[in-house]
Amino acid sequence: MCGQAGLILAPGRRNKEKLEHLRDVFTRLLALNEFRGKHATGVAIVDDDGSYSLLKKPVKASRFIFCKEYREMIKTLSNRASLLMGHARFATVGCHTKANNNHPNEAGCCLSTMNGTIFNADELFEKFALSRHAEVDSELIAQLADRHAPDGEILVSNFVHSLRFCRGQISAVVASLLDPQRVIILKGNKPLCLRYNANFRAVIYSSEELHLDVVLKNDGNWKNLDLSPMTCAVFDVSNLPEFEKLEFNFIRENRRKISCMI
Repeated sequence: MCGQAGLILAPGRRNKEKLEHLRDVFTRLLALNEFRGKHATGVAIVDDDGSYSLLKKPVKASRFIFCKEYREMIKTLSNRASLLMGHARFATVGCHTKANNNHPNEAGCCLSTMNGTIFNADELFEKFALSRHAEVDSELIAQLADRHAPDGEILVSNFVHSLRFCRGQISAVVASLLDPQRVIILKGNKPLCLRYNANFRAVIYSSEELHLDVVLKNDGNWKNLDLSPMTCAVFDVSNLPEFEKLEFNFIRENRRKISCMI
């Protein structure tokens, strides 16, 4: 079980107070997601030109948000940002003290976070002849996205189609640094909740709806975005809150199947 938290941001000017509010909301939301994973925490800020900053530490979120590096990083969130993605990791496969095993995962031009487990990741890395830089199954998401982004823009239908071979549980957030205007949300069989605020021109997401209620204080200006399980949503930041929907399928399993021979 891991926690995902983030903001998808439309272009345009926000005053100092609005930017500070978004920083505060995200920080508190990330801390609440510690409930879902205490082994490591990571954050990435992606700007509209594809430049990005990334910070990962093998500490729980409630410590991470008070780190000097995070405090300095979150201050850089500006009107140029298109995505602020965070992750609180519960380590299952891969040592959490190794940065490559923590989220956001990096592969080529792509960044991703994931909640869930892909039981057959090892065989899929071999099947698709993918390079591997970490020990974790979740890296498969970023690697497949990069594989299907030959010119930097993720070919979403091809990417989603390749995920049909996965066995397990998946909900994920994916972006290409060479196409930072688009953000891909994969809502599979793990929770992921989204809301939109026209005043802030922002979509906020979290693994726990209750956590959104807490940080947004039931502010009625944040409207729920209905996204059914097993759906891929592609957001264009220039047209929030609209998004393109695609069917998202894989082999859903709650636990690894163990075969035995007698």
